Amino acid sequence: MGFDAVWVHDAMMGRRTSAAYCPITTLASIAGRTNRIRLCTGILTPQVRNPVQLANQWSTLYELSDHRAIMGVGMGAGTPTLIKREFEGLAVLKHDTALSPAALYAQRGKVFDECLDVMRQLWQKDKLSYHGKYFRFNEITLGHARPKEVPPVLIASGIYFPKEPGGPVHHGWKDSIAGRWLPGNLNRVVDYGDGWITVHLSPEEYSKNWKKIKGIGAEKKPEKSYIPAFNCFVNVNQDPRKGWEGVRDHLEDFHGPPIRDDVVDRWAVAGPPEQIAARLNEYIEAGVRIFQIVIGSPDQFGQMRRIAERVLPLIRR
Repeated sequence: MGFDAVWVHDAMMGRRTSAAYCPITTLASIAGRTNRIRLCTGILTPQVRNPVQLANQWSTLYELSDHRAIMGVGMGAGTPTLIKREFEGLAVLKHDTALSPAALYAQRGKVFDECLDVMRQLWQKDKLSYHGKYFRFNEITLGHARPKEVPPVLIASGIYFPKEPGGPVHHGWKDSIAGRWLPGNLNRVVDYGDGWITVHLSPEEYSKNWKKIKGIGAEKKPEKSYIPAFNCFVNVNQDPRKGWEGVRDHLEDFHGPPIRDDVVDRWAVAGPPEQIAARLNEYIEAGVRIFQIVIGSPDQFGQMRRIAERVLPLIRR
């Protein structure tokens, strides 16, 4: 159909959908039946895994797929119950500490950063001794599985907090930030990644924040360039309202109702093919080079074909 990549989600312990399957195993299966298409996670949550094992699994996928894998990572979102459950299952080496899941969750950003640091160093060094706050080990090597180059990593940062609580509302929602998009820690993109992926932004907001990341990169790592990516839900329909409703219904099916209208407004790119292409081209003008297109409809393959045949030819490549 002309798509460049396939994306899989990561929702261990959290969803009654195919997102509950292990994303790395799923991508390995797809890799074995394809030759060119990129294999992406959008997003993988490393902080609820052991980073040494994850580094080994991903480098194996990266090498066996002939370097087609792109790791999109983020801290994730969801209900407080879901996040508590994920951190209770977290395989962090606590080393004589009494960290409870609740305390560990409060430090989730630091755990996330350390996971990424461990993986990147294991991919680059033959042997690694690491003495962090959460992970400590001596002379670990990936051996023959160490990749010939560091696999690209897209860091997810930024999310919209709706005006009222609803289905997929971030566990950090509170009145003081209702109705606002917050960027998160954009320094992570430069410190631990090769690109940025985000959601819920207008093209103008995307451009503004992408310039911030490029500024951080120019200061910290001037020799390196970064990849800008964007996640959106698409529904091709001659009636823009029906396309919008299709995205809303799909979000409610996945996350649970109610999905607030302002969330759908920020997540959906819906309507006739020409309208969708015009909107995606606005994001390209804002800097986006990779789209993670999520199909906002139960008719997954039908919508894929509509996008391939009627939208992609209108996209600026």
